[in-house]
Amino acid sequence: MNDIIKLKLTEKSNKKELQYREEVQPTEEEFKSVEQWTSRITSDGRFDYLKKIFTKIKFKGTILEIGAGSCWFSSELSKLDSVNKIYCLDFSERIIKDIAPGIMNYLKANTNKIIPVVGDFYNLDFKEKMFDMIVVDAALHHIEDMESALIEIKKVLKDDGVIIAIREPILPKLRKNAEKEFGAHERELGVTEYIYTKKEWKNLFEKNGFNLEFIPIIPEYNSKYKIINIVPLRYLNGLLFAHYVFRARKK
Repeated sequence: MNDIIKLKLTEKSNKKELQYREEVQPTEEEFKSVEQWTSRITSDGRFDYLKKIFTKIKFKGTILEIGAGSCWFSSELSKLDSVNKIYCLDFSERIIKDIAPGIMNYLKANTNKIIPVVGDFYNLDFKEKMFDMIVVDAALHHIEDMESALIEIKKVLKDDGVIIAIREPILPKLRKNAEKEFGAHERELGVTEYIYTKKEWKNLFEKNGFNLEFIPIIPEYNSKYKIINIVPLRYLNGLLFAHYVFRARKK
């Protein structure tokens, strides 16, 4: 893996969440070691889900992953011949330095392509229009100031570039009460946890210069998810449950 690039963390980054990632999370059972992280990411079906995504979306060129965490997503992308280079950005230096290398090694990532970056959503201090793609795995909903983050993303994304976001929570139309339950434990610890409807997500992107589309791809994490993939249940996607990949382009 290449040397770590360190960008300046802004005042907009959630300091309580960073403290959680750096000090509290290491004491929690599923996050206290590389082995526990590995067990977690290999047991929740995300890799089979990613295979489904690969059939719908081509990842290519120079990529920036924001909110990269353990860098499992970038590790998988690094194996694709169509991907040249990936910058993996997260605001937790502990995770980038101590956890991500072990995950990359376990997943046999092409580390020659991977450049680790410590930084936050609000200071993407890269060359303008540098990236062909910006990818996100379950991290957009941790953004406090979406407008500022999307301004930064727009700045570093090529005019014909694309944003791909996976595993983002969406509030189903018929389950509005789920908003109160979502991320309750994490919020108590100071972690930013938002959940939006499809309309709200679309408005957030469109008012900041992006066209957002939702690609319906339902994971098959367990037997319940396999059942809801069956017709006619999958037509309830967006109503009782909501599983979509985001694809956004500049207007």
